[in-house]
Amino acid sequence: MRWLADRPEADDGRVLTEIFAFERAITAPVVRRFVADLCRVCRREELYLERTISKDQLREAIVAAAAHPTSRVAELIDWYRQLPEEFYPRTPVRMSIVTQRNGRLAAVIRRKRIRRIADKVSRRVAAQLTAEIDSVARKLASSRPRERDSAVAANESPPGMPAGVRGAAERLVADRIRSGRVIFDPDKQRVDDVIGIKIIANETEISAIEAALDDLEGTWAFNREVHEGPYVGIHYLVDLELPRDDVILENMRGIDWSFAAGRGLAVDSLDACFHSYVESCSRTFRVELILTTFEDLVESEFGTCIHEQRILDQRDLASDFGRIAQNAAWIIEYMLSLAISPTITTGDLPIKIWGRYVRDTVAQAIARLDGDEPTEWLVPSEHLEDLMRI
Repeated sequence: MRWLADRPEADDGRVLTEIFAFERAITAPVVRRFVADLCRVCRREELYLERTISKDQLREAIVAAAAHPTSRVAELIDWYRQLPEEFYPRTPVRMSIVTQRNGRLAAVIRRKRIRRIADKVSRRVAAQLTAEIDSVARKLASSRPRERDSAVAANESPPGMPAGVRGAAERLVADRIRSGRVIFDPDKQRVDDVIGIKIIANETEISAIEAALDDLEGTWAFNREVHEGPYVGIHYLVDLELPRDDVILENMRGIDWSFAAGRGLAVDSLDACFHSYVESCSRTFRVELILTTFEDLVESEFGTCIHEQRILDQRDLASDFGRIAQNAAWIIEYMLSLAISPTITTGDLPIKIWGRYVRDTVAQAIARLDGDEPTEWLVPSEHLEDLMRI
């Protein structure tokens, strides 16, 4: 929230980078155990986990698992086989696929990518600011001279509002953000589904899994919602308890931290940093749990509600909120890119929530975190020609 208000602190880059370096090592074993416990509520079989960075692998696993498809499942899979390019191929993901020995899909574990987190935060920020921008726009439009009989209700947009009025309202609200008169509530911006778990089971098994949630040690499931429509899923938020500090530290004893050498951290001091981090962290972390049938999984991956199309629809909706929301997305994307870059130095933020930018500005700023210049700008030795006489 400080970054959205252009108030980064000198230590932010190091803190963000440590979170990305340490967090998965702490949470991943707990997530895997939780998934195994749920899968084994109804089926005591061996489970196999395979990581993937492309959605294609998940779709191939779904096709392979469709041993006795319904007519709808068969129709969708046949369409996929005939026209795979219609299904957003090569979509990047950070995902693990959990299967049983017979190839049956048991679960999918997904961690949101940086762009998706930025999208979600921008929509939250936009939702908070839209009412304020609308209110300012109405006041600006209402201040224009008009006929006495053309009074407008306070909750309606005045007729004939000039195109520039909303832009002026955005500038005024952005100025309030810059001066600290608009405060973003962190609780309203938090993203609870950075880690998402989808359990695939039949309806009888889903009922048994729901009943078992109350009995799992170190597990608190709440906020149950049933999402209905083209596909059905039962959603929960679940808080999972971490092991004791000494167990976490023992599990990580002797780890090779060299993978973090390109993140701007001092590798020889990471063991001590990790100890301090574990001792200071919360005892629980939150995941989203979805319980769904195989048929509904197929519908969500191949049908009219295909996941990638929902993402595009959400981005189109977010673009309606204007530049403040777009800038919020870019600031969060830059912040999270810093966490996986070779630098931990924050410096002056290249994007302000009240500014006006094009996407190329953001791409160049992120490239510079890696110490690079976007290659499209350079040819060999071009930088040596700056002072050449022509």
